[in-house]
Amino acid sequence: MITIDQNIALLTVGEAAVKNSKWADYANYCFDREKGLRKNAFAHLEKFLQTAEQWTLDEKIDFVKFLFPFCENFPQADYGPFPQPLSEKLIKPTLTAWCSTEQTDSTPFRWFGRYYRNETHLFRALELNPSDDLARQTLIRRWIYGINYSVHHLPEYYIGNPEEDVQLGEGIKDQIRQLTTSEMKEYWTKNLEEGLELVRNYIEWKSSQHANFEKWGKENNKQTG
Repeated sequence: MITIDQNIALLTVGEAAVKNSKWADYANYCFDREKGLRKNAFAHLEKFLQTAEQWTLDEKIDFVKFLFPFCENFPQADYGPFPQPLSEKLIKPTLTAWCSTEQTDSTPFRWFGRYYRNETHLFRALELNPSDDLARQTLIRRWIYGINYSVHHLPEYYIGNPEEDVQLGEGIKDQIRQLTTSEMKEYWTKNLEEGLELVRNYIEWKSSQHANFEKWGKENNKQTG
């Protein structure tokens, strides 16, 4: 089901893509997908992908450079405009080839790391450009999600190892300190502390040998869920 934001993204990306004649079939995919014409849309996409097979690597990279700024910066552009066949048949192979030779630009590593969930590529992006806040925030977001996942069933039960999550929190704090703006540092610190508070409270409760975590929280004015 395509949402309103996803429809807006499809139109926005399609209107930008249609300005390049080589990308007309991709633009038509976006337009038909926005109209709900799924079968027609994917027929256009398949034609686009068949044509793209004949492109040089530089031509493929040009398309990746066109698409991913939308995915990173425009709401929902990483959904409808970035369908699975496009991802697997064109984008991923192109990023793989680009990363195999790139020595200075962090962006292909950041994009591969974010959209194909590869931390090695994210760390390589930060090696090339320590000021790549988008790569760093991808790591921070992913790790904070891990902590939030661990605590999301509290007060009933804890998922995972709280001591390991505290150690992970220290690694996240180190990454937050390396962000380039105070606004980002403040935002992610607040986000992290919300999860870590529950982790620390759970550890403290376990040490107390109190029988009931939720009751312990009420007695000690501590958050438990």
